[in-house]
Amino acid sequence: MIDNRPIAIIGGYDSIAKSFYTKIKEINKKSIFINIQNKKSKNNRVYNFEIYQLKKIFNILKKNEINDLLFLGKINRPNLSNFKLDGVIDKYLPKLAHSYKKGDGNILSLCLDIFKENGFKILSPRDISESYFLIKYELTDKISIEDKYDINKSQNLLNDLSKYDNAQSIVIVNGYIIAIEAVEGTDSLLKRAAALRKKLNQIDNKSGLLIKIPKKNQSRLVDLPVVGPNTLKLIKMANLNGIAIDHKLTIVHNKKKFLQFAKNNDLKIYSI
Repeated sequence: MIDNRPIAIIGGYDSIAKSFYTKIKEINKKSIFINIQNKKSKNNRVYNFEIYQLKKIFNILKKNEINDLLFLGKINRPNLSNFKLDGVIDKYLPKLAHSYKKGDGNILSLCLDIFKENGFKILSPRDISESYFLIKYELTDKISIEDKYDINKSQNLLNDLSKYDNAQSIVIVNGYIIAIEAVEGTDSLLKRAAALRKKLNQIDNKSGLLIKIPKKNQSRLVDLPVVGPNTLKLIKMANLNGIAIDHKLTIVHNKKKFLQFAKNNDLKIYSI
């Protein structure tokens, strides 16, 4: 836990970000949320901005005497053609245009650098609370030979794909890649995997895993993998054995419900 200082969350105002916002308001009631998602919020101390309104964002942070930032929640890739100059974002546009060619990870890293350059400190979700992360005794300790093979193969493939700044997740069954995450996200990936397993007449055989890990070279301060009870419900729908994650770098939403669902449905939770 960090010191009793006001914090600003910058990102999309979704369920996991709202949960963290509740937590940071417990740390300091003067904490705020800067929502840069298209969907606006009217909640108290939530400020709605377009992602390019850097001058206004800096002014709000200064007005609220906030130096500590947490980037969280789904942020859609902004369209550079929609950007409007505000006297601050202007000088960063060439770097932003260049980072677009390298993928979302590079865009996020540049955003962090911009705020650091202007004197702000970037926090990790772990700095806020360890309660969103699994600990050793909550994990499945014994890995079957089949699951270990699937984990190793998936981990190697995901690490190779990291150079393209692409997927964080794969569904694999007995060494066969069923589906790789694209822009649709993990929930849609699992729905697609369930449909494919049904089409291949595999759905009645409980086997395989969802492997979800951070991209190899991404910042550990932003865009960490997130799982929750709904992830496990979709894993069950695809009739997989369970999930493999990096438990130190994966945010677990509604952890109590997540663990209870895994226990009730005999789903494995492995750590890579």
